[in-house]
Amino acid sequence: MRRPIVLAGLVALLAPAWALAGGSRVTYLTGASVYVDAGHAEGLSAGDTVTVLREGARIALVRVNVASNHRSSCDTLWTSATLAVGDSVIFHEAAPVPAAPSAAVVPVVPVVPKPAPIAAAVPAARKPETARLRGRIGARWLSVDTPGGGQFQQPALDLRAEATSYAGGRMDLSLDMRNRRTTRSFAGTGSVTDQFARVYRASLTVHGMGDPRRRFTLGRQISPTLAAISLFDGALLQTGNDHHSIGLFSGTQPDPERYSFSGDIMQTGAFVEFHQPPVSTRHWSVSLGGVTSQSKGQPNRDFVFAQSSWFSGATNATFSQEVDVNRGWKRDLGAPVLSPTSTFATLRAPVTKWLSADAGFDNRHNVRLYRDRLTPETQFDDTYRQGAWGGAQLTFGSHLRLNGEGRQGSGGDPVHSWSGGAEVQRLTPWNVAVRGRASGLTSLSLESKLYSGSLSCEPRQGLRVDFASGQRTARNLAIGLDDTETWQSLDADASLFRRAYLNAGWEQDHGAGGHTTQLQAGIAWRF
Repeated sequence: MRRPIVLAGLVALLAPAWALAGGSRVTYLTGASVYVDAGHAEGLSAGDTVTVLREGARIALVRVNVASNHRSSCDTLWTSATLAVGDSVIFHEAAPVPAAPSAAVVPVVPVVPKPAPIAAAVPAARKPETARLRGRIGARWLSVDTPGGGQFQQPALDLRAEATSYAGGRMDLSLDMRNRRTTRSFAGTGSVTDQFARVYRASLTVHGMGDPRRRFTLGRQISPTLAAISLFDGALLQTGNDHHSIGLFSGTQPDPERYSFSGDIMQTGAFVEFHQPPVSTRHWSVSLGGVTSQSKGQPNRDFVFAQSSWFSGATNATFSQEVDVNRGWKRDLGAPVLSPTSTFATLRAPVTKWLSADAGFDNRHNVRLYRDRLTPETQFDDTYRQGAWGGAQLTFGSHLRLNGEGRQGSGGDPVHSWSGGAEVQRLTPWNVAVRGRASGLTSLSLESKLYSGSLSCEPRQGLRVDFASGQRTARNLAIGLDDTETWQSLDADASLFRRAYLNAGWEQDHGAGGHTTQLQAGIAWRF
């Protein structure tokens, strides 16, 4: 039984002293990664926790994984609704920023902030920035009892740190290391223990004289523009201005199991990105690039990519496309010179003041969907991801929201699915919220339905309690086999002293093979 633990950073759900990141929004989504258009220049750094808002209501919590000057890549920690490009984000700024007019406007329509001072044609000398060290250290524990007497135990430690503005403001250091010890016990057959540390970031960035947009990064890193690459060990050179940026990179992929250094796959690529000026009220970007990789000297994968996003007010759209360029042994096996391998597009637009509609298409292949916590709901949603969808959302005042969605799958076993939900929130001084969902899907070989609900409250500032329950049924049409699974869970998150965060959770699943019980707890300290 392998169920990842909820990251200890989840306990920052109610961290105080949040500030509105005037106009910052979600710009791109891939798997459980969320990209926002705020970075070092807006006071955001790796390890920071960001709240995602929609129409003024909190719908998700994400943590910054890597931050560039005006962009950040974030890990999903908690969500109560499907995220969309254009959702607003707010975050706590550790250092004061120049006063902007009406920074605390109504968060339903965030105001575009005044840009940070930009170097003129003849750059003036930069004022040295104050060096600082920020990060978090956390401890986690997970225990899972499986049917048949099996057990899974996993204590873990996390360390994330970022040192910025050293060497007169021209040098940054980043580190993200996670250590865990896993013990699996099997009834009557003993146990197996596995312990190792994974390094997700360990990099050095040097900024250009007088212009932080010119930078060279060396080490293990992630580039938001190179979403298809994910982690790589190597070098990234970037430069640009108010309207575009250019980047070159080269490096190797880490070992996929241990995340240790590996020279098996070598990658090299380049990209260019065009975007709106800093003072524009409409946010847009277009990126083009190409990547070539070799595995032990043989062609591995060569592809070009394009991705774009645009949003203005409540309307937003995003598009990405990858096209493989086949050569070598791929051409020998009959593959075409060019083959589109990944398409992803979304569109969200208001119909009336209280009604909005969205649509999308997804045929991405072999996408790794990282989940901090695997539940029957996420399994249900990920089973048939590919296809096209359309939906709508109704909002009545500040308390009631209804939504519905239909999907048409693709592939050898096409799926028709539907989903509907309701949410009543902001009830009583405890901010009680009640949510419900019903979903179903039908294919040539399977029929499945899911019903779930949750009840949450905030009895005091810095404390949140959430209870959830649900049932999923499935019928294999080929052999006539029925399966039913039910689950209940209880989670609590608390913030202490503005820097310490605690979380604990319990979950029990009941199915045809027995029941599984999961317990988890975590503590984190930000510095």
